[in-house]
Amino acid sequence: MSLNEEALIARRVAGWRRLEKLVTQSASGIQRLAGDEVVEFVRLYRAASSDLAYMRSHSSNRDMTTYLNALVGAAHAALYRRQSKGFLSAVSNAAHRAAETVRRSAWAIWLGVALFLGGAVVTHALLTVRPDLKETVIAEEMKANFDEWKKGGFEQRTTGQAIAMTSFYAMNNPRAGVMTNALAVATFGLGTAYIEWTNGMLVGALSSEMASVGKLGFLLASLVPHGVSEIGGLCVTGAGGFVLGRAAIMPGRRRRADALAIAGVDAFYLLVFGLVMIGLAAPIEGFVSFNPSVPAWLKVALGAATFLGWWCLVLRYGGSPKPSNTPAKIASDKASISGPVDRSAVSSGM
Repeated sequence: MSLNEEALIARRVAGWRRLEKLVTQSASGIQRLAGDEVVEFVRLYRAASSDLAYMRSHSSNRDMTTYLNALVGAAHAALYRRQSKGFLSAVSNAAHRAAETVRRSAWAIWLGVALFLGGAVVTHALLTVRPDLKETVIAEEMKANFDEWKKGGFEQRTTGQAIAMTSFYAMNNPRAGVMTNALAVATFGLGTAYIEWTNGMLVGALSSEMASVGKLGFLLASLVPHGVSEIGGLCVTGAGGFVLGRAAIMPGRRRRADALAIAGVDAFYLLVFGLVMIGLAAPIEGFVSFNPSVPAWLKVALGAATFLGWWCLVLRYGGSPKPSNTPAKIASDKASISGPVDRSAVSSGM
């Protein structure tokens, strides 16, 4: 062993031992280390990497080279190990990302809501002024359903019937959300505009019919409890089309393909968030909305509470960024591990 190698070992051995200890402490995850320990870990890792590079090119001491190679490999694995997350943490992070996407895409969602309400208001006003157009606007297959609504009451459901209807809504309504999203994405939002407007027309025609028999309040009280989540979910799933359409027309400084790729990720999160909304509307529709035992004021209160709940969810998870000063983040910020090996720490003393 040369004098240079002996001097190197004498100077570095304390750091190597310390790195060994930190690697052992981080066996279950580098987040176990304190922030200053992570910074020290990275510094010692870089120094050991430089020492290993020197020993490989200048030393014939295979035992020392093997030792450093194993130490550097273990430290590298500890730094780059993918940290496992608990189920609740994964759900929380997914909700945060989805709500953030909804928040960022609020313009597209409100555009869908405006189209829906526009179709409802225009159709209601048109049929109020021109009731003779009812035969043209209301499809033949919907007339029997409208007549049932105009009776102003629902038959009492048993618990079994309510569960069965909840299952039906839980399977059928998300399917409509997926179709809305697929059509919206395929048409860059034009399909969304069509669906929202025509659905609004249907509600507007029904509201006009109910108003003609003095039961408009009954209709609204029956639709609000589940409608907040169901109609809102359809607007959210369809918003992906508007997001993609804007990316195609106005890609900004990105290439159009890159802008569409990013918008596609947003469209996926909008789909998932919207489907969750639609799915949660199913039990409300099955047990509350069409239940004659639930008073109208309670249905309206539930609808208002549901709207407030979704609003708070978006604000809470979309507006409160996760703290970024975690140990792993400090490691990333304080050192560029993937950069070139710094040989000066070794060569300066040789």
